[in-house]
Amino acid sequence: MAKYEILAIVNGKLGETEAEKVLADSLKLINKSKNFKETKLGLKNLAYVIAGHDKGWYIQYNFESDDTAAINEFSRVTKLNKDVIRFLVINLDKDYGANALNNPNKVKKAKAKKDAYDKRIERIRAEKAAIEEANAKLEEINKISESK
Repeated sequence: MAKYEILAIVNGKLGETEAEKVLADSLKLINKSKNFKETKLGLKNLAYVIAGHDKGWYIQYNFESDDTAAINEFSRVTKLNKDVIRFLVINLDKDYGANALNNPNKVKKAKAKKDAYDKRIERIRAEKAAIEEANAKLEEINKISESK
């Protein structure tokens, strides 16, 4: 069974119980799944105004399911709901989140990028030191020529 996470932002002008009811019909499609867990994250200010909304109720759902058709239907029905400001469905078994940390190919690529970045930083530091040394010698030459 695949593990899923859904994060939904519901209209902040609604009360807490009304916000929960907004997704109740949509959740009936996937509520039969295994290990269903709902986490209410509360009313929060949005980072920017979305469709005239500046606050929203954040609700997170975690569950396991093999029924991708039900999840697609949940997405379709939720898109039609005017009180749902935003929502995101993530398959955690794919290369997202914590699972990406355990993927050897992704770890290898990230290490290679870090090594290349470290070499580049070291080369820049060496060039900077060489420029500072050349500037110091130039100042020394200028002092000698001024004293003559």
